[in-house]
Amino acid sequence: MYNKEAEKIKIVPENYSAVTPWVISPSTEKLIEFLKEAFDAEEIPNSIIKNEEGSVIHAVIKIGDAILLLFDAREGWAPTPVFLNLYVEDIDKSYQRALASGATSVTDITTLWFGEKVCRVLDPFGNLWWINQRIEEVDFTNPEEVQKRASTPEAIAKIGYIQQSLDEAVKIQQHFLKIKTED
Repeated sequence: MYNKEAEKIKIVPENYSAVTPWVISPSTEKLIEFLKEAFDAEEIPNSIIKNEEGSVIHAVIKIGDAILLLFDAREGWAPTPVFLNLYVEDIDKSYQRALASGATSVTDITTLWFGEKVCRVLDPFGNLWWINQRIEEVDFTNPEEVQKRASTPEAIAKIGYIQQSLDEAVKIQQHFLKIKTED
């Protein structure tokens, strides 16, 4: 049956992207507070829905121009941490705010050859955040320039540090989540 009204409905809702992550945590309400403090998250009004037991079964926040969907984990569920990449205007400020809000540093702020400063933090709920600030436009269509920038000893060392700290961060995350599930 043809529905003329269906033609008017957007495939992707306003302010969403085609792929929108769900973040599942032991306490959506506490995670939202962390995200507000650390990353200026905005809770979408009237988006929190709770079930009869009081668990959050749906919540929506916005960080910058991104939407995140959240809900509480259920009893007996394994931890489901996410890895999120966040672009910010001021990495130093964002990094310090995340730490002050309870995150753990896993990668110090590092300037990389491809025109970004990056760092990583593990939030109090086991999620790993890449925090990035673009500081330069790099022409990736110029293979000679890319090769020149990426092959300096400094560039190689910094990429090595980023990879090594990621490996350590994931191991810390696994330990962190194991402790949380044993509580």
